[in-house]
Amino acid sequence: MVRFIITAFLFVAVIAKAQEPITFITADSITYQCFLTGDWDKLIKTGKQALRQNIDFKRLQQRMGYAYFAKADYYAAQKHYEKALTFDEYDVDTRAYLYYCGLNTGNEVYARFQAGKLPIDIQQKMSILEFKPIDAIDLEFNYKANNISTRTNPTYLRAGIATKLGYRLSLYQSVSTYQQTVDAQITKQPEYFASLNWSATSHISIDLAYHYLNTIVAGYRLPGNMVFGSLSTKFNRFSLGINGSLLSNTTDNYTQFGLHAGVTLPGKSNIYLKSAVIGIIETGRKRTIFSQNVGMKIAKTVWAEGIITLGDLLNYNDHNGLYVYNSIDPTTFRTGLTLFWYLGKNATLFGNYTYDTKQVNLTKTNYKQQSFSGGIIWKL
Repeated sequence: MVRFIITAFLFVAVIAKAQEPITFITADSITYQCFLTGDWDKLIKTGKQALRQNIDFKRLQQRMGYAYFAKADYYAAQKHYEKALTFDEYDVDTRAYLYYCGLNTGNEVYARFQAGKLPIDIQQKMSILEFKPIDAIDLEFNYKANNISTRTNPTYLRAGIATKLGYRLSLYQSVSTYQQTVDAQITKQPEYFASLNWSATSHISIDLAYHYLNTIVAGYRLPGNMVFGSLSTKFNRFSLGINGSLLSNTTDNYTQFGLHAGVTLPGKSNIYLKSAVIGIIETGRKRTIFSQNVGMKIAKTVWAEGIITLGDLLNYNDHNGLYVYNSIDPTTFRTGLTLFWYLGKNATLFGNYTYDTKQVNLTKTNYKQQSFSGGIIWKL
């Protein structure tokens, strides 16, 4: 009984000590010493205790941000550096680390916005250019295999180029071609795509795009034009966006609108979820499409992303209007897996497998189609 009382007393004493009020001077001193010695866990613990007691100052937020950055928790680091920015929006160190947080979370738009706020001499030291006529190029090849005799296996080839027009404005252009024989008629479709991205703020982006589809069936041209616009926000681990497009071709007009939401979960695997609900309106008909993405880091330089899409995908577009699924036979179900392999800072290889259930337009009979893609993104 005595042993139990002593143990309970010691436990209460430890808890009481842990909850002992901390002063501004103590918080500043401890976090500074932890910063010098690299004791990131103690720094974060002390910082959290200070914040719970409403002790908050720029250096505290910067030190906590750096501690999380050193532990490769870039989302938490970004959160604290953004709070440090509220004390001093002109602090160069804070802006620089926010730039690197953006790069390490794959949010280059956010990183470039922060880079634009840095002094010119710092931008030069960090080798950040405001204008780059060729920032990156990408190549993609796709081969599809189906199990129906009246359709050949289609091919798709695409090349793109990215241009940095400023710290808050970028341009992406792409040319592609698609070919397939359907019921003994050759179908070709050269395409051109252009998209402008503008950062209204560090967390809000606006995209405007144009996509030209020069469809040729049995020698007859059936051109299509699409305009696309989106407004998206990303606050740390959470993203939300709305978009809309209008596709006009020789047969009908298709209005598409969508709502997108995503979250990146805490943890070393950086698991992320992206969901989208899309509506398409055409003459006398309305359709709803649902899409779900799940991605994660499976190795130090390898990421995997799975997707499932449900609904009638006739004339559906995704990836901000880059891909338009306007083949004669609509897809009614799609699932696939993409692997990304990062080869250093400049090159990324990607490969994709997709399984589609498609429907013959006239007879409404289903058939299967498998798709294999590969490509490279080269950042200059």
